[in-house]
Amino acid sequence: MLSESINYLRDGEDAIVTVAIGGVLLIASPLLIPSFLVLGYLTRVIRRTADGDAEPPVFEAWGDLLVEGAKAFAVTFVYSLLPLAILAVAAVFGVGAVVVGSSDGAGGLLGGLIGGLLALVLVVVALAVSLAGLYVTPAALAAVADSGRVGDGFAVGTLWGVVTKRAYAVGWLTTAAVVFAGALAIGVLSVVPVLGTIAGFFVQFYAIVAAAAIIGWTWTDVRPVATDVTDPDPANRPAV
Repeated sequence: MLSESINYLRDGEDAIVTVAIGGVLLIASPLLIPSFLVLGYLTRVIRRTADGDAEPPVFEAWGDLLVEGAKAFAVTFVYSLLPLAILAVAAVFGVGAVVVGSSDGAGGLLGGLIGGLLALVLVVVALAVSLAGLYVTPAALAAVADSGRVGDGFAVGTLWGVVTKRAYAVGWLTTAAVVFAGALAIGVLSVVPVLGTIAGFFVQFYAIVAAAAIIGWTWTDVRPVATDVTDPDPANRPAV
């Protein structure tokens, strides 16, 4: 799966054009809309690979691409929001501990110690929640890419059945390895001023597309089986 992901985009017919567009969009990603377009492209990669299509998508139907990217952004934002909120509370406790601890007397020292310990506990909890979010997010993105419904990215019961499978854990670790390798390559390129930094955006796009392909292939093995039961055709219903 690792080697296939590295070759996934390279084997496409419009690989150079796709990487060029993707890299430019990443450079402009602080404007937000370009980042939506990149996320929309990754969503298409996940859906195609999950459906067994080996040909990488191209940048087209930009309006639909923007909508798909907005859905993916909503999912990733929500999964990152909880740890940020916990860290914010930890920061409040930390500041409070400093203020209370600076006051005179044993009470101030005790209050500062308790506040500091609570802040530390909250930081640890935030890190744990953040790691859990990083682990679940690919499955949530695949669920949304598969159905087109944002709500499927937060179907806890369904996602739990996915992320607890060994195949998902292996796919997630492989995805993490690709992203890490891409980050190392970007770090090497950044040694070269300006040009190296710019080239890093194109390498980053190539790496995240490879990671998205792995998510799609993994989703093929772990996707939930549809249990919706449709009503029988009126002509075939038994007479009462």
